[in-house]
Amino acid sequence: MTVHQRNSENSLISAKFVAKLPLLQQSLASVPDLVLTVEPGQYPFVGDKSSKLLIWASGDDFERFETSVQEDLTVMEIEPVASLDNARLYRIDFLSEELEALFATLFYDHDTFLVKCRVTHRGWEIWLHALNKSAISLIYGRLESRNIPVDVQSIYSNSDYKSPMRNLSEEQYEALSVAYDRGYFKIPREITLEELAEEIPVSSQALSERLRRGTAAVLKEIFDGSDTVGN
Repeated sequence: MTVHQRNSENSLISAKFVAKLPLLQQSLASVPDLVLTVEPGQYPFVGDKSSKLLIWASGDDFERFETSVQEDLTVMEIEPVASLDNARLYRIDFLSEELEALFATLFYDHDTFLVKCRVTHRGWEIWLHALNKSAISLIYGRLESRNIPVDVQSIYSNSDYKSPMRNLSEEQYEALSVAYDRGYFKIPREITLEELAEEIPVSSQALSERLRRGTAAVLKEIFDGSDTVGN
C-alpha cells in the first residue's frame, strides 16, 4: 500500500451553488414554501429503472405536494416513511438516469463530498467540499454541458477565507438561513416569528434567542473577530 502525502499548504475548498435541475421542480411549483432537504450521508440506491433518495420536507401542505408529485414526470414514486413535528420524511424514486447523472457529476472521481443539499422551487442548492478548485470547475462545466444553468454563490479556500458564519452553532446557522430564505428580515416581513418557529421546529422563544445570538456572532466576527457567542 502506498500513502500519498499532499502539500500541507493545501486546504479544503468550500463551494455553494444553485443548479436549475428539472428534478421535483414541477411538484414544488405548486408549493413554493415547501423546502426539501436531502438526508445526508447517502448515495442514491440505484435500481434497474429508478434511483431512491430519502428527503425531508419542511413547511406545510404536504398533501398538496404529494398530489403534485403524482403528475411530476421526473418522479416514479413517493412514499412518506416518517414524521417529526412539522417535517415529513419521504422515500422518493426518481428516474434512474436523471439522479444517477447528477450524483456522478458531483462526486465521481472529483475528491468531493456533499455537505448539504436543499431543493426548493428555485432549484437545487448544493454545498460541497473539495480538495481543489479544479474539481468545482469540472462540476460546473459538466452541468453547463448538460444545459443545466448553474449559479455559483460562493467558493473559497478554508485556509485563506474567514467566513463571518464560522462561529455560528449549527442551530444558529439553520435559524438565520431559514429566516433569510423565508423573508423574515425583509421589510415588511413575509413571515412571523411564530410561523418560522413551526418550520424549524422550535418554540418561538428559543428561535428568537438563536436569531439574536447568531446575529451577534456574525457581527462580532465582522467587527472585531472575537470568539464565538453562546450556543
